[in-house]
Amino acid sequence: MNELGYVKQLNANRTGMVYKFIKNGDVFIHTMIVGDLLCHLGFTPKDIVGKTLHDFYPITYANIKHKYYLQAWEGNYVQYETEINGIIQVASLRPVFNNKEIVEVVGSCINITEKIALQTSVSKKNNLASSNSGTKNLMLKERHFVIFVPLNEIMFIERLGRKSIIHTMHKEYATNDSLAKLYEQLDVHFTFCHRSYIINVDFLEIIEQRGQCFLGHFKNNKTARISKNMVNELKDYKTY
Repeated sequence: MNELGYVKQLNANRTGMVYKFIKNGDVFIHTMIVGDLLCHLGFTPKDIVGKTLHDFYPITYANIKHKYYLQAWEGNYVQYETEINGIIQVASLRPVFNNKEIVEVVGSCINITEKIALQTSVSKKNNLASSNSGTKNLMLKERHFVIFVPLNEIMFIERLGRKSIIHTMHKEYATNDSLAKLYEQLDVHFTFCHRSYIINVDFLEIIEQRGQCFLGHFKNNKTARISKNMVNELKDYKTY
């Protein structure tokens, strides 16, 4: 099978992202990239093609990726998991040979963020009977204060820029903590419904489809975005 056929076979819409790169001296140059995951990471093909890892990724993350690129260029099939911007992905790298010489590497990435979140939610739900029955709180550390927000008052949490906004029935709280860090404090009633939203499923009243997008409606006319592949999971969760 030629490499173009191999890339098509991977199906970027299913895997998330497919790309190719070559080695030029001590750096790797990307020669093509397609897939929905690219948009979720905040890039376009123009940001990647013709560029090295250090041209578009933070240096620490680029160094991690470069290590795996080296392993693939040495002739190894490589698979690894990384996280950036709250997106967890499993990546695979496949070296391409021509007369026993590596001429390029074909890579693919799968976005597993929502799958991991759902598995965590199910695990929490299964352990609900063993949890404490008292009211729990989300603890926020802000400058000279520690704020306690009861979990049973939180409708959803969204990521806006560099802030996470906690929406309750009567008030909003802002924190620099990431959604992933806040999620560690939440209980079984919460789940990632989108890479920028965590919702309390008990407060979800309506799921509305608008074209290719889905919105979750809460009280006080508040809404949160829902990923298409989470709609059925939320229906199951609500009727569990």
